[in-house]
Amino acid sequence: MTLDTEWIQQQLQNIIQAPFTIVPWCPEMMAEGGTADSVIPDRSFVRDNKLYFPFRASAGELAAFVVEARYLTDRERKLVEALLGNMEQVWQNGPQLSDNPVYSEEERMNRYGQWLIQQAANLNKEEEVPDELQLRDSLSACMVPILLNGEGTQEGAITYTQLHRLFASYFGGDVLLTPLDKQSWLIMAKKELLLGADDERDKDTESRDADFTESLEEVLTAFSLGLYELIANEWVGVFHLAVSKPSIPLQSLPQELNLLWETIHLGKIFHVTEHIHFSWELHLERLLNRISKEQRVLFLEQVMKSSVILEDSETMATLDIFFQLDCNVSETAKRLYVHRNTLIYRLDKIKQETGLDVRTFNDAVLVKLYLLLYKVTKRK
Repeated sequence: MTLDTEWIQQQLQNIIQAPFTIVPWCPEMMAEGGTADSVIPDRSFVRDNKLYFPFRASAGELAAFVVEARYLTDRERKLVEALLGNMEQVWQNGPQLSDNPVYSEEERMNRYGQWLIQQAANLNKEEEVPDELQLRDSLSACMVPILLNGEGTQEGAITYTQLHRLFASYFGGDVLLTPLDKQSWLIMAKKELLLGADDERDKDTESRDADFTESLEEVLTAFSLGLYELIANEWVGVFHLAVSKPSIPLQSLPQELNLLWETIHLGKIFHVTEHIHFSWELHLERLLNRISKEQRVLFLEQVMKSSVILEDSETMATLDIFFQLDCNVSETAKRLYVHRNTLIYRLDKIKQETGLDVRTFNDAVLVKLYLLLYKVTKRK
C-alpha cells in the first residue's frame, strides 16, 4: 500500500494556505545533532528557515513535506505533525475493520426474522438479540405488533422495499418490517405513531388519568381496517392480519409472535369470512380449541336434540350477527337487511327444532358454544 503524497500535499496546502513541496529524504535533512537512526517521521524540524515534515509514503521510502517556516504557527506545525502521524499509522496498521458485519436493511431483518422464529419455537431457551443486528435500541420502544400472512402469493410479487415504504407512509414514521417466510411478515410500529406520545390507553383503567372517547381496541381496530385496505390495493391474493396490543419487543416478542400465529390460526377456523383478527377478541375460541376432539364431539351430540338447522349457512350467518350485536333483534334485522318479523320467524324456527331460545342468556350461551365447536370439529 502506498499513500498518495500528491493528494496529501494538496490537502495540506488547502488547510494551511501555504505552498508545500515534496522532496526525497536525504541525511542532510536531519536536524543538527541528529543521526540516521533518529529519522523518525513523526517529528518536524527547521533547516534554512524551512520546516521539514518527514513522511514514510511506502515501505523503505522516506520523503518530506517542506514549507517556509514563516507560514506556520507552532499550533499549525503540531497540527500537521498529528495529521501526518495518523496517516502513517493507518498505512502501517491498515484500515480498522468493524467486529460486526455490515448488512443491508433487508438482510438484517431477514436474519432477525430467522432468529425470532427459532426463539418462538423454543421459549425455554431465551437468548438476547444478536448484537451484530444492531436492533436492541429499536426493540426497546413500545410497539404494536401486526402479523401479515398471505395465501398463495407469488414469490417476488411484492418486495421488502415496497412493503417497507408502504407501511412507513401509512404509519407516518419508520416501522420495523421483519420477513418471517415467503408469505408472512411481522410489522412493528411504535405506539406513538398510532396513539400519540402521551397516550395512556394501553394502561389499565385504574392507573390512567385521561378519559378517552375511544378505547385502545377501537383505535387499533380502525388502524387495522385502514391498513388492510391499503395492502389490499397492492397485494395480489388473499391475506390475513393479526393484531396484538402494544408491548416492548425486546422483552416479549417471541411470545407475542406465537400469540399472533395462534390468532391467525383461530381466525381462519372460527371466523372464515374475516381477514383481520385481534388477539384480545379470541379468548373463547382459544379456550375451545384446546378442548379434546372427543369432548367436543360429545358436547355437540348432547346439547341439541336436533342440530340440522344450525348447519344451514343462512341460519349460521344469522346467529353470528345476532351474537355479535349482543342478541339485539332490531339491530340484527337492520344488519341483515330483513324485516324484524322475518328475523323473529327464523329465531322461532331455531327454538322449535333445537329446543333452545337464543333470546334467553343460557340458551344463547349453549348455541354460541355449539357453533364455535362445530366450526373447529365438523367443518373441514
